[in-house]
Amino acid sequence: MPMRRFPLRLKIAGFAGGLILLATVLVALFTVILPWRAKLKAQERLASQLVKTALPLGIDLRADGAHFDPTRVHALVENSSRVQGVEIVYALLWDDRGNLDSAASLAKAWARKLSRSSPMRDRAHALEYLAVGRRQSGIRRLPIKLTADSGPGHSTIGRLELGLSTMAIDSELRRSLIRDAFVLAGTLFFAVMSALSIARRIAQPLTDLSAAMGRVREGDFEITAAPSTRTNDEIGDLARSFDEMTLGLKERERLRGTLGRYVSGDVAERILSETDDLSLRGEVRHVAVLFLDVRGFTTISEKLTPTEVVALLNEYFDVVVDRVAAHGGTVNKFIGDAAMCIWGAPKHAVQGERSAVLCALEIQARAKKLSAERTKRGLTTVGFGIGINAGEAVAGNLGAAKRLEYTVIGDAVNLAQRLESQARAGEVLVSQPVYDKVALEVDAAPRDPVKLKGKSKPVPLWEIRRTKVVATEAA
Repeated sequence: MPMRRFPLRLKIAGFAGGLILLATVLVALFTVILPWRAKLKAQERLASQLVKTALPLGIDLRADGAHFDPTRVHALVENSSRVQGVEIVYALLWDDRGNLDSAASLAKAWARKLSRSSPMRDRAHALEYLAVGRRQSGIRRLPIKLTADSGPGHSTIGRLELGLSTMAIDSELRRSLIRDAFVLAGTLFFAVMSALSIARRIAQPLTDLSAAMGRVREGDFEITAAPSTRTNDEIGDLARSFDEMTLGLKERERLRGTLGRYVSGDVAERILSETDDLSLRGEVRHVAVLFLDVRGFTTISEKLTPTEVVALLNEYFDVVVDRVAAHGGTVNKFIGDAAMCIWGAPKHAVQGERSAVLCALEIQARAKKLSAERTKRGLTTVGFGIGINAGEAVAGNLGAAKRLEYTVIGDAVNLAQRLESQARAGEVLVSQPVYDKVALEVDAAPRDPVKLKGKSKPVPLWEIRRTKVVATEAA
């Protein structure tokens, strides 16, 4: 499942908003929450000091236990507000057996009205309600254990619970939190809007660059970075690098096209795909080799200007290149008015002999048709002699490190060239191995064996005249 895409501007805005939120929370923690907790702790310390100072005078230790002076306890509650930062709203006393001393315990009038579930009917009811220990809003419970010195240790004589009013402290906390909430909301809104604006300025050039890269991926190397990307920052550097990249790619495609005009497309692709410029080393391949040559070219060239000679050859060689490519072959080289074409290198050919023969017949047919058209225009015409052979040959880069050429060499190649030298204009001559591969598909006539250079015995020849069936090769 593809990951969900989030726009960059939302990521930047979210990040900025998160930072503002974190900063506000930290500020609230250190300027509001922690001081509030410190005030509560200070209130507890002051209340504890009051208890240690005033309450022991109101405790009478007898044989039957401790007796508390209600007057002292009541005075502790009533006079606590005189101490700044402390207000005790109730005091509950339990003896050492855990019994509530209602006479000594006291709750201020407003503390008796805390119950929302049921009205407190009287003072005793209020004390019982408070003694349950339920959490009350605006009151902080402070339990204190009462002990008395008894020799080496301390003995528990009772327990005291004070109810400390936190209304003033809580009110200040609420005001601070409300103030901080408004500040946070305003700051967060401003930060998010500002982040969105800045993110849009950052993201839009990147979006434009992304769209331009998509065009490059589709093969459009004329595209350049949008004006919005030409900023004086890292995005501008990226845009300039993008333009340089497209120029490089355009130049690479131009060189690829130029290279494809000087060497065959298959060889060009192989060269461009190799990481080592010299890696197209020699290898033995089974190849079919077709040589063709313009008959009577020397005589013709003497009658024409150089420009007319080049135009004449180019028009006829257009036919050769087109048909060889259509039949999966490679035009390896042009040698003046001759051409060498191969099947089986640099890419393998399944039926190289058949493809070469069918290609040769189509070249002769197209050349004949072209000659007829040129005759009507009053232009000079030529004819091709074609020879085809097949066999093992060495294929690879030949030459020096500064000048290489991909070609095939071997006896099979030499024989194909010598067969071409025996062919008259319009003829296609093949060797016996080639004829054996296509005998069922073509009409052919044997030629008298001829003695060729480099061969100790006469070589059998076959003249291919036409096909018996419609060729299945691409026309």
